[in-house]
Amino acid sequence: MKSIKFKDKSLKVHLVFYMVIFVFITLVLLWLFQVFFLDKFYSSIKRSTIGNIANGIEIVLEESTNESLNSSEIANYITRIAVVNDISILLTNKNGVIYTGTEVAGNQFFSRFMNIDAYLKVFENSQKNIGTPQYLNISSYELFHLSNSQGKEIENVNKPPLENEIRKGQNIIYTNTVLNKNNEPVTIILFMELTPLSTTVETLKSQLVYVTIIMLLVAIFLAFFIANKIAKPIESITKAAKNLGKEKYDYQLEGLIIKEVSDLNETLHFADQELAKTEATRKEFLANISHDLRTPLTMIKGYSEVMRDIPGETTTENIQVIIDETTRLQTLVNDLLELSKLESNKNIIIRNEEFDLTESVKSIVDRFEAMLMAKGYNFEFESPGPANIVGDELKISQVIYNLINNAVTYTGDDKKIIINEIILPDKVRVEIKDTGTGIDATRIDDIWDRYYKIESSHKRPELGSGLGLSIVKSIIELHDGKVGVTTGKQGSIFWFELKKKTY
Repeated sequence: MKSIKFKDKSLKVHLVFYMVIFVFITLVLLWLFQVFFLDKFYSSIKRSTIGNIANGIEIVLEESTNESLNSSEIANYITRIAVVNDISILLTNKNGVIYTGTEVAGNQFFSRFMNIDAYLKVFENSQKNIGTPQYLNISSYELFHLSNSQGKEIENVNKPPLENEIRKGQNIIYTNTVLNKNNEPVTIILFMELTPLSTTVETLKSQLVYVTIIMLLVAIFLAFFIANKIAKPIESITKAAKNLGKEKYDYQLEGLIIKEVSDLNETLHFADQELAKTEATRKEFLANISHDLRTPLTMIKGYSEVMRDIPGETTTENIQVIIDETTRLQTLVNDLLELSKLESNKNIIIRNEEFDLTESVKSIVDRFEAMLMAKGYNFEFESPGPANIVGDELKISQVIYNLINNAVTYTGDDKKIIINEIILPDKVRVEIKDTGTGIDATRIDDIWDRYYKIESSHKRPELGSGLGLSIVKSIIELHDGKVGVTTGKQGSIFWFELKKKTY
């Protein structure tokens, strides 16, 4: 049994999967930062805070004298900082005599801390490393335990509570010794109590459990909701795209609010219109080609039956009609094959050689004059010539022939065709002008399409197959040239440009 890969799953499955992954990563980060790393972040912030406070006090002490350290101004400054930041502060001289100090209400930290050996070690270490801050972390339990182990009575402190009742928070102790203006060492001791986070962590854990469940449910709901908003129009577009292959060109989808889906819808709508247009021109092309094939075949059959059934009708004129119509059929088939090869770029061989374009144009104009003079057609050719170019002379001659034949087919009642050759510094431009009614400006881009016919009545060309403009465009593009048309009420001018031969 063939397994279904994840990439073959629907849009809804993909959205639900990726939404759940996103929520999972978000929740993992929440658990890490709100639960597992909370103590470290909290401790780091408090340590940074106590360092900043100490730096401010040290600056004041370095500008003070021995006398000012006992002043009320320093005492008030220390008290204000202690109250605002909820910390205990102590300033002593090198002998441990207290200048000033203040404690958090009800804490009595210094009365405890100064009765243990840890205090002496911290103080002595600070005196030895003047200007180098020292940090000590000690828990409330350790503080009580060390105080009692010294066997010293601690004033204003009740008996320590039982171990399971002791607050488990950590206490940060900062010490540093700086020199004042009298070059006397002053020791700073700061104490900040860290609030125990165990209760907070437990609360956060409980909340995060509910948040996790809610976010997963919301993620799944949102994924399905968004998938429906996106998937339904895409499914409609896909269904419409499949119908295009069944020649159902009536695609329309409204009310899209997502830009990318709306762009896709507009692209498919454009393709739908182009396919409908192509289908219409294809049918018109088949009708035109059928007409072009049927007319000579009908004449060949009719003249052949006349020659068979009526004695004396096997004349040179009747045989020539059959030959001419056969030639017309052969030309039509050859042009269809040529056009097919040109558009597919297969089996196309361009024989580049230097030749005089002026001479080629003049030769073709002379042939048209010889063939159509009896029908009243008038050809005018003007050129400053010669104009040497490099290209396939046979195919360029085919371009000139088709453009002149197109002018012959659509020129006005005066049957006048004007051919001008304009020689520019780096290129040659050939213009073929007729005196017909012109072309609708909205259809100029369509006339180069092999399916397009200017007149729905299907005007039959005097010579050739009627596929000339498509062949012209393809051959000129193969020579890296340009082709175009300007049109108005006084007729149309078809032109092409080719690069001149450089020496």
